[in-house]
Amino acid sequence: MLPPKGEDVSQNQEDDTEFDIFSPPSGENPFAVYDGMRGRCPVARSERLGGYWIATRHQVVEDVAKNPDLFSSSSISVPKDAFGDELAERPPITLDPPRHGPFRKLLLPAFGPRQIRRMEPLVREHARELLAEIEPRGHCDAAAEYAKKIPLRFMARMMGCPPEQQEAFGERMRAILDSNDMDEIQNAMSETQEFLQELIEDRTKNPQDDLVGLILSTEIDGIKLNAEELLGALVLIITAGIDTTWSAIGSSLWHLARTPEDRARLSASPELIPSAVEEFLRSYSPVQIARVVTRDTDFHGARLNKGDSILMGIPSANRDAVEFPDSDRVVIDRATNRHLAFGVGIHRCIGSTVARLEMRVALEEWLRAIPDFSLAGDDPVTWSTGHVWGPRRLDVEFGGRHGSPA
Repeated sequence: MLPPKGEDVSQNQEDDTEFDIFSPPSGENPFAVYDGMRGRCPVARSERLGGYWIATRHQVVEDVAKNPDLFSSSSISVPKDAFGDELAERPPITLDPPRHGPFRKLLLPAFGPRQIRRMEPLVREHARELLAEIEPRGHCDAAAEYAKKIPLRFMARMMGCPPEQQEAFGERMRAILDSNDMDEIQNAMSETQEFLQELIEDRTKNPQDDLVGLILSTEIDGIKLNAEELLGALVLIITAGIDTTWSAIGSSLWHLARTPEDRARLSASPELIPSAVEEFLRSYSPVQIARVVTRDTDFHGARLNKGDSILMGIPSANRDAVEFPDSDRVVIDRATNRHLAFGVGIHRCIGSTVARLEMRVALEEWLRAIPDFSLAGDDPVTWSTGHVWGPRRLDVEFGGRHGSPA
């Protein structure tokens, strides 16, 4: 790790070099792991997973994201082969200009606000169905039984899975999204590859007006995507569409379960939920991805070499006090919230409208059905690690089991 000039960072520097996104320190709030690192230097260094740099501050993350000439998207993970060689291609997120723009433009209509708003009644109906099963029990795993299932169903519909196949679709995705183990992740990716190949073959023989059909018909400069690009694009859309929103909904419910004043306020004033969604995205940003340095350069006090990986620490950037007053507090009606949870620059998340819709509806319906709830037991939450952080288990109780209402 290289500090800003004149700054003494000898204390705890060794801890920074051992930082591993797949094994963040345990604690009440795993997002706080970045706080000390961000305070010491804008670009930190970890020697884990083959070694990589970490952009820790808001401005630094922006500088990485907005400079694709210096920071290539050819690999978005640390280590570079985290997801296996077969699925290294994940267009459009792994494409640099000029190929990136045409591909992204072709996908935009499927994720446009008007198109996504049409799905709101289905999302709301599904949330109510889940809560009708959960609420009478007085307790549940809110991550597995609620937060995960909402984006799973949504993505199954976007992929064109008929209702009778949606459960099977969800089970196919379970292993790839649940594991924190690198070997398990790569094995799950191989299983996903087989599933998607079957789906591609079916859509090739029986074209449909769905997301798979759209990607199959995509051409860049008159050339269709090759097999690796097809698989990568589908994996990106499916996993990003499920994992990130699952994590964001789960983190929001985790916050509300342990913060009765915010819970009571949103229950009484549901019109605040959209601004609360933005603040939960800022405070508990689930996603952090990498870039590859294209040439030797000095960058915010660090000497980066061609081929180095640099992780965009978005959860850290979104807690930067330079950008956000009271950055360590969750302010559900924060007036100005220029968070980076969906990224910034040419690769800004194409599915942000989907995520916002699912989060808003999920919280509206949960608070309508279960306005008062709390964490259950002594060890109520298990967090995922890696490139997406969020609760994978979130035990909560309600219905008078946890004491007086807030």
